[in-house]
Amino acid sequence: MGRITTDLLRRRAEHNEGCLSNLKEVALHQQDIERIELIGDACRELEILYLCNNYISRIEGLQHLKYLKYLNLAVNNITYIEGLEGCEALERLDLTLNFVADVTCVERLRANAFLDQLHLTGNPCTKVAGYRAYVVHALPQLRELDGEEVIKTERLEARQSKDDISVAVNEEALRLQEAERIKSEMVARGVDPFPPRYNEKGERLYGHTPEERLQMLREKEEEERRKREEQRERERSSQFGAIREELERKPQRLTAEEEIAKHGRLLLRNEPKLPFTLDEEADDGEAVVLTVKVPRFLSTTLIDVQVEVNYIRVFVKEKLIQVPLSQEVAPSGVNVQRASVNGELRIRIPYAPHVLQEVSEARRRRQRLLGLLSDDKNEDGTG
Repeated sequence: MGRITTDLLRRRAEHNEGCLSNLKEVALHQQDIERIELIGDACRELEILYLCNNYISRIEGLQHLKYLKYLNLAVNNITYIEGLEGCEALERLDLTLNFVADVTCVERLRANAFLDQLHLTGNPCTKVAGYRAYVVHALPQLRELDGEEVIKTERLEARQSKDDISVAVNEEALRLQEAERIKSEMVARGVDPFPPRYNEKGERLYGHTPEERLQMLREKEEEERRKREEQRERERSSQFGAIREELERKPQRLTAEEEIAKHGRLLLRNEPKLPFTLDEEADDGEAVVLTVKVPRFLSTTLIDVQVEVNYIRVFVKEKLIQVPLSQEVAPSGVNVQRASVNGELRIRIPYAPHVLQEVSEARRRRQRLLGLLSDDKNEDGTG
């Protein structure tokens, strides 16, 4: 059974960058949907909604769509018109090839003051004597019914013959209620109201009812499931199945913590095979500079840089360059530049404050030592 999910709506809203809150139009035809859900809450500014060629049996969940102008529910399992009173702006309703048998339910559309086009072609109610006159009289706001314009004289004739038409329509409504009661009793007793029928070749025959349409869907889903199982079984039984699975399985990349736990240290990695250099004495020993020879015309959006206190990670087209550092750096001070001439990537990270302090102290000790050596040489020269 197909369901309306947020993921499905976002895929169908690619023309609106996947945004649902201000979505104006969405098409959900041929998705094997059996129930309307989520749309009324997630897409409240919707104006056009296509739900044709599914298996929807009830109009529901649309009461919040105040801006909906066009609703297409053609080729579904709708048996009764309801649930549209809240769609204040509705102008066009298409229920072609459904199973609406009781024509009196069109009166539920009187609340839709702007409704001027209604399509009921292919529904059982269209075969009821006086169908068109009844609908024209029940919905005075209609300009077009089943693709034909409603003219003034037709509306006047419908008003004049409303009593006779109402009698015929009400008799048909009672007959339908009795048929529905009998069907419900059969189901309650465990009797199938629509037993399977087969032709001379043994092929299953289906009638045009909501129940048999659903049965066709279930059999199709079961056939697809069986084919998937058979395909998986063939792959498992194949002597090369295990090898194929191993080759197709992508190696899982370890995090820095997992790598240290496994190997005891961070490893130097260069998956994209790009030349790079590391200068740990840049800026007079105050920073680390990593230079990567990235292809000139490679988009910057395909490059990602991650800097931690003891390593640098560069992802080029999702391939990893990992460089462990001998001393801790300050990631917050990182500076990343891309050369426009050759595309070279330059990453500069200053050392951590305590490392800079150690470097400064070592530099002062070196200078003092050099000063003492210089004094000793001078004394030897004078002596």
